[in-house]
This record gives sequence, C-alpha cells and structure tokens, in this order.
Amino acid sequence: MKEPMIKWLKEHLPTKLPGVTVNDNFGPPVYQDGQQKFVVQGRKGKPDVIEAVLEGMIAYQRAGLLAPIDDLFEKWADKDQFIPSTIKALTLNGKLYGVPYNTNVRVLLYRKDLFQKYGLSVPKTWDEMLQEAATISSKQSGVAGLGLTTKNGSVRTFQEFISFFFEVNNGENPFKYDETGKKWEMNTTPDKLAKVLKLYSDCFFAANPSAANQNTRGNDYQATDTDYVSGKSAMVPMGPWIYSYRTTGEVAKKILEEETGVAPLPLPPGGVQATYLEVKPISINAFSKEKEAAWELVKILTSKEFVAAANRIEGVNPPRKDVAELPEFKNDWWEQAFIAQLPTGVALAAINWGLVINDITESLQKAIYKKQTPEDGGKELYNTLDQRAKGDQL
Repeated sequence: MKEPMIKWLKEHLPTKLPGVTVNDNFGPPVYQDGQQKFVVQGRKGKPDVIEAVLEGMIAYQRAGLLAPIDDLFEKWADKDQFIPSTIKALTLNGKLYGVPYNTNVRVLLYRKDLFQKYGLSVPKTWDEMLQEAATISSKQSGVAGLGLTTKNGSVRTFQEFISFFFEVNNGENPFKYDETGKKWEMNTTPDKLAKVLKLYSDCFFAANPSAANQNTRGNDYQATDTDYVSGKSAMVPMGPWIYSYRTTGEVAKKILEEETGVAPLPLPPGGVQATYLEVKPISINAFSKEKEAAWELVKILTSKEFVAAANRIEGVNPPRKDVAELPEFKNDWWEQAFIAQLPTGVALAAINWGLVINDITESLQKAIYKKQTPEDGGKELYNTLDQRAKGDQL
C-alpha cells in the first residue's frame, strides 16, 4: 500500500475503530509471500483481515481460511453502491467471501512519443505488436519495444498470460463446471495454449533485436512497472495502478501523464477482445477471534471515503458507483480509458488457481528459455491441466 494510504490509516483508524488495535505492519509487499504466510499461519487467527487478488481469495476459500460475509453485507447500508459484477466475482458457491476495494482490467500501454517518432500505428494484432516492438528495440537505444512479466509463479505472470489466453479462448476460462457430473473439466485445446506460448517465444526470439529484451526474462511485476516508467520499455500489458508511479519522479510523471497512450490488448487471428478482470477483495479470516471488529475494519477499508482516496492515488477503477460518480473520477482521462475496457474483463472461474498458476508459469519458462517448443508445451500443459481436473485438484 502506498505511503499516503498508510498515513490515512494511522490517522483515521483510532477514531473510526475505537478500542481496536491494528498492526501497523500490513504484511509482505509481494503477494506470493503473503499467500504463503497466510496459508501457514491463518488457522491461528492472524491476520484477522486480509487483502488479496481474486485468485488468492479463491485459494484461501478453498482451504477453509475465509469466513462468508454475505449475511453481514446484506445488512450494510452501502451494499447497493457496489458494481454487481465485482460482487459476483467474489461470490463462491452462493456465499460472499470479500468486499471489493478496487477493480481493473489489463490493457496495452504504449509510448505515444516513440510511436510518433518512428511513424508507428497502435497495434491491433499480435503480429503488429511484435513488429512495432522490434522496430523500437532496433531504433531507440536502451529501450525494449515490449515489457513482460515472466517470473515463475508470479501472480502478474499468470495475469498477463491469462489475458492473452482469454483472447484465444473466446473470452472463456480454461475450465468449465459440468453440472451433471459435478466436476470441472477442460474448456480449451492444446493448440490454443500453444498459441499463447508461441506469442511469448516470439516476443523474445522472432526478431533481432527482439521485441522484448531477453535479459528481462524472469522479471517480476516490480521490474516490469519500473522499466516502463523509467523509459526502458515502450509497451506493456498493464493495469491502471502504474499511474501511482507518477509521484516517484519527473521522468515517471512525464511518461505517464504526457507520453502514454491506452489501448485494448492486441488480438490474435480470430481472437476476441477479452482480458483478465481483477477484483481485489478485503476478507475476514475464518479463524479470527474478533470477527465483529474485523467486519467493522472491512467496512472502513471499502467505504466511499477510503476507496475514493486509495483508488485516486493508485489510479485504479472504483468498484463503488458513488465513487465512480465523483468528478475526480468522471473527468479523469486515465480512469475513463480503463473504465471503457471494463466490459471486456473476464472473471476467473471459482477453482483453486494455485497449482494451475504454477503449471502455466512453469510451461511459460520452458518456452522463453527454449527448453520446449510452444507446440509441445501446449500439449504438455493441456495434459497437466486435464489431470488436475480429472484428479479433483481444482
């Protein structure tokens, strides 16, 4: 969480939540670390309240670590202020397990100044993205045409991959639930998985110099973000939070406020405009000994006041209708550029994504380090995911 919001919490929580002590260590800054800690220690009742990404919330719920809050939410006067799709995304098997405090989708950010300099058009297809990225890599010293997150196991690596996958897979999840058999089954093909793996392989190897810098293979999301705002990459699949970097220095401020354009993710042949829908929840630990106070904290962290302040600082989209109607959101070009793409967002299926994320990102490693062809990788990944479904591991 950004420093201004930590300051907000320290200033407001003593009066908004009297008699309750909230730890001022808000947890690990990396989701993978936070998830690992919560899975290990959650049954001890700590922390009482946890923030997550959607796939993390699903995994926690499947592990029995989250308390359902639909009864509490229904009694809350603010309940009708939340965009229905964000509440639906956090509802599993008819029970609500979190309240959203922000939402967003993945789009393509691109450097308008560099595109103009080299007479390039905003890419609408994967091939155009690869060609234009390679052009920038070859002509602009110190700048890679495209930045990607590819660290094994990273939530962002998965989120970027699944965005491209949704385009190939007709805007649908790789699994679907069979109501008759009461089980999950595959909802894609080896060829579709291979197409996404080939896209990544092509990003690093199809041109010389390559569209994406080969030295950035294995980058986590912090490096992807900082490379773009420092001018080291010209295009990135990205969410709106990166706008918060404009406060980190003049270079980042100029790039984000003056030189960045926002466009839908480019499409593969025959693809559909679909992308990863992120909904970030605040949830209650099922083993908390202070659930009443925990719910009061959840309401504060998803209130109009807090959501407006936090979403504004980070540049993300509000899940609350009353916040979206505020002038500072309605009249902001950045907010509106991302809000325009929200209808293309696809919510993740309600499976335990932990193992699947590892399967996908490990397959991606084999592609970008030339350990396996995309075609073989697509077949292997399909078989692995199919066995997960058949083995009731979802």
